[in-house]
Amino acid sequence: MNSNNLKFIVVLMFLPLMLILTSCETKQPAFTPEEVEKTVLKLERQALDHWAAGNPAKFSVNFANDASYFDDIAAHTRLDGLEEIQNHFTSLEGAIPPHNYEIVDHRVQNFGNIAILTLRYHSALKDGQPGPPWKATSVYHYSNEEWQVVHAHWSLVKEQ
Repeated sequence: MNSNNLKFIVVLMFLPLMLILTSCETKQPAFTPEEVEKTVLKLERQALDHWAAGNPAKFSVNFANDASYFDDIAAHTRLDGLEEIQNHFTSLEGAIPPHNYEIVDHRVQNFGNIAILTLRYHSALKDGQPGPPWKATSVYHYSNEEWQVVHAHWSLVKEQ
């Protein structure tokens, strides 16, 4: 048997296996950039509405079980996992006054089943007094037919 025949036989042996493996893959639905942006912004606003209502414990509503989180104020070290993140936000109950907010200069970048949201968060207390401006990044992952935050990082905007 020459080497070309051997190669042909090997290919024929592995071809059914490759067809089975590729047919078992779960396909991610194709989203338009506009659909991803609309969905991610809706989810982020859902979380921020809880925050602005003075209910920080519910800010983690869209976080995945294995998410991570940082911020400049209270979470200086990385928080790993939904339970640790929820405990952190629960510890802030009563410290976040109800306020109004605006998402400014947002951008959603889509990479298949990953979406990166960057934004600025401007807030004002109910009496109009401005809160500190923040900049944030939230990384969303599409899995099991839903978008979830897998990492978030919030930083105060430094005066220039």
